[in-house]
Amino acid sequence: MDGGLLGDLVFAAWRFGGEPNCGTHPHAQLIETQCHGFDMLEYLCGPIASVMAQMTNKTHGPYTTVAIALEFANGGVGSLVGSYDSSYAYPLTHYLELNGTKGRALIEDTVKRVSIQQVGDETRHVWEAGYFNDVAREFHRTFDRHVDALIPALRAGLAPPIPASAGRRALQLALASIESFETGTRVRTPLSHSADR
Repeated sequence: MDGGLLGDLVFAAWRFGGEPNCGTHPHAQLIETQCHGFDMLEYLCGPIASVMAQMTNKTHGPYTTVAIALEFANGGVGSLVGSYDSSYAYPLTHYLELNGTKGRALIEDTVKRVSIQQVGDETRHVWEAGYFNDVAREFHRTFDRHVDALIPALRAGLAPPIPASAGRRALQLALASIESFETGTRVRTPLSHSADR
């Protein structure tokens, strides 16, 4: 994105769904799981300017599946679909597509595969962990890498690699989505966090 390989962002799509982890909060799925989507989308695409949300509670009581339309400050649009009414056993449990004026990037299952393709080119460039690269292939290692950067930063009195404001911003977008669903309207969001990253 920073190098302009994809051109100007036109749309982004996030999808992440698995089995239920139902608590008593009606929006636990959105707040505890899909906030990762808000954070990643803003990190890669810039600030989210507004949200419009649909949700369903037809299976377990809480709202376990959401579909949220996004407007980015740069004029692009996006979608976030999140669910506890799916299965982590399914291929493409998670994917993130970034589509720009020059190309597309597709991230599959968080750490499984990344492919980049230019408009009109039937050849794509793919990264996928090699046979002996267990560290890059395993989802849980992403936490290890974060802690490996976090602890030295805190010991040195430096800012953590991911600031608390990132979590606060993701929660702010989740709350805006809840407001959108409850009022049936588009909710504009402040454009503050992404510049901090």
